[in-house]
Amino acid sequence: IAEAEKSGFKVTVAVCDAGGHLLVMRRMDGAMPVSADIAAGKARSAVMFARETKLLEGAVNGGKNNGSERVALLTSGHVLMEGGVPIMDPSSGRIVGAVGVSGVKPNEDAAVAKAAVQALSASRSKL
Repeated sequence: IAEAEKSGFKVTVAVCDAGGHLLVMRRMDGAMPVSADIAAGKARSAVMFARETKLLEGAVNGGKNNGSERVALLTSGHVLMEGGVPIMDPSSGRIVGAVGVSGVKPNEDAAVAKAAVQALSASRSKL
């Protein structure tokens, strides 16, 4: 959330566990209500496919011209759209969850998600 606030974004941030189950979600004031569904879907998809959703979106859409293509927004119940980032356990290399962000441009969603993963990793190392 701090990264989104710093950039003036109004987003929803969702965190799920390794099974894709939602653990926590925060929709900032001013974020569109639908961003809650999309953020949770991005987090779940990142876990279920074991990779950033940006890679999934690229596999479905191929090369993009100007970022306006959104064929991969919803496919088979998964959100194959940039903004979902897995959370890795550095000691085992296993995916332990994911962060999904929605509310701004996909690359901006991804930047906020990556900042959230870094913040979670930093707080974990202090435990």
